[in-house]
Amino acid sequence: MLYCIRVITRGFMVSGTLQSEGTARRTIWAARLVVLAAFFDLFVQFPTIAPHAESLGASTAFIGIIWAAYSFTNLFGNLGLGFALDRWGRRRPIVVGMVITAAAVIGYSFVRTPEQFVAARAIHGIGAAVLAPGAFSIIGDQTISSRRGRTMGLTGALIAIAALIGFPTAGILRDVWGADAVFFVDAAFVMATMLAFLVMTRKTGHGSERGDTDSSDGAPIAAWRTPSLWSAYAATFAITVGIGALVAYLPLVLEDRGETAARTGSSFAIYALVAMLVMASPISRSGDRFGRFAPLMLGLLGVAIGLSALGVLGGYRGVAVGMAVYGMGYGLVFPAAAALVAESTGADRRGMAFGIFYAVYSLGVAVGSVGSTRLAELQDQSVGLPFIVAAAIALAAIPLAQALRQAAKRQATPNPKAIDG
Repeated sequence: MLYCIRVITRGFMVSGTLQSEGTARRTIWAARLVVLAAFFDLFVQFPTIAPHAESLGASTAFIGIIWAAYSFTNLFGNLGLGFALDRWGRRRPIVVGMVITAAAVIGYSFVRTPEQFVAARAIHGIGAAVLAPGAFSIIGDQTISSRRGRTMGLTGALIAIAALIGFPTAGILRDVWGADAVFFVDAAFVMATMLAFLVMTRKTGHGSERGDTDSSDGAPIAAWRTPSLWSAYAATFAITVGIGALVAYLPLVLEDRGETAARTGSSFAIYALVAMLVMASPISRSGDRFGRFAPLMLGLLGVAIGLSALGVLGGYRGVAVGMAVYGMGYGLVFPAAAALVAESTGADRRGMAFGIFYAVYSLGVAVGSVGSTRLAELQDQSVGLPFIVAAAIALAAIPLAQALRQAAKRQATPNPKAIDG
């Protein structure tokens, strides 16, 4: 009789564990869908916003203001809405953000003046600001430390997939049916993702997490003194400065060389494809086995080499090689940095940490794009100067990451795994 009770009890325990793991897996995939929708929404805007603004009568200078309206509210939204993720949980702010995002995108079709377009872009930036930080916070909550590198790698691969499908989708829809078709398809995809997210996370409780927690849970300020957290931010800033240089300056370089727009698009596809393959492959598990800093620093070196190749190699083959090496470096850095953010903070402050993470991401892209165009004025002296400077920033981040790694090792914590993975 006692034996039967033990067997039945053990069966309930196993069933509960399986149910918990199944719920966590479903919740992670729900968050990944949000990541896919958020970045699809971002990438379909790139080839669409400027032509639509021009059709509304906006001048070249005012088109810059229209772009800046989204970036400004998105950057500060990343910082402010992280508090909402920690205060009210992940699910509710994400749903509200997706509703605002879809409404703003639909609003693009109804604006009639450039000024109205600025207002819609500002609202869009606020709504989208919570999506990526919230989704990555959920993934950090639901993943144990020993699997975070692989989990973040697979999630990062979805960003590359969004880039691969976003640009051509926007181009085809705009060419065939106009910009309104892009906006309606984008909004429909966001809303469909929101419904799937609601269904898939209906059993996920407020603030529930399976991931490891660390000593930062007990002290509100301790998390911001964690060197590994700042190493993740520094590495992210370094690689996104490169992205800004690629987006703003590479098309100009290829145009000056007589390359077609299709060549420009294929060069970015090379970067996205290589990054996706690295993040989706077993390579992303290296951080789980050897610690986060090894792939972080190796990836920064790859980013620097790739950008340097773009600055010194001639011809389209040189561009292809540079973009492939850059994509490989990005594929190593991003999962390691995201895993460090998840492990350096407890669940009660992870939303704010990822909010800063994506604010740094946006800041790096902005600095890279603005800085590269300013440096482009010196192109008579050095055509590849923007890429060389971006490569130097990536190289400078390597000793900084190493110094922060040593500081993390010296820092007394009850849970060393939260520092070095």
